[in-house]
Amino acid sequence: MTTGAERGQQLFADLLETMQRTTATMERLDAEQKNQCRTIEQAAEKASKTAEDAAESFAVSKPRLMIWTALCAAMLVCAGWLIGYWVGHRDGWASGDASGYRQAITANADASWANTTSGKLGKRLDEIGNLQALATCNIPGFSIQNSESGSRWCVVVSKDGQSRGWAIP
Repeated sequence: MTTGAERGQQLFADLLETMQRTTATMERLDAEQKNQCRTIEQAAEKASKTAEDAAESFAVSKPRLMIWTALCAAMLVCAGWLIGYWVGHRDGWASGDASGYRQAITANADASWANTTSGKLGKRLDEIGNLQALATCNIPGFSIQNSESGSRWCVVVSKDGQSRGWAIP
């Protein structure tokens, strides 16, 4: 049989062993908790650094973004000017070409008329200075009269009372 003192010593030894195991377990849990805190702290530092880098990157890229936006806008404006110039130039060229064609046709017709008998007579009248006088009815004895239809005539009244003349432009 065991005595009360031996029994007390055994309980004390068991208690001591349990306390030592508990202390070891607590130290192990403390170490794990510190390790987890260190991991969380490192992750937080990385996240903070990433946020700082992102903010810095955005701050650096914002002026670049504005420059690119301005360049793109300038390019669009220049493209608009070039397209406007090209369209206007093409339309102007077509209009000038058509006008030149009409003038060439008119000049060709005028040249053809100038080679007729009437054209040759008109040229001789112009060379001696009478063509303008005939066209404006600026000849002594002749006067300008308006007809009922609204046309103008250069007329002279002869001695027999009859009017003779021609239409003037």
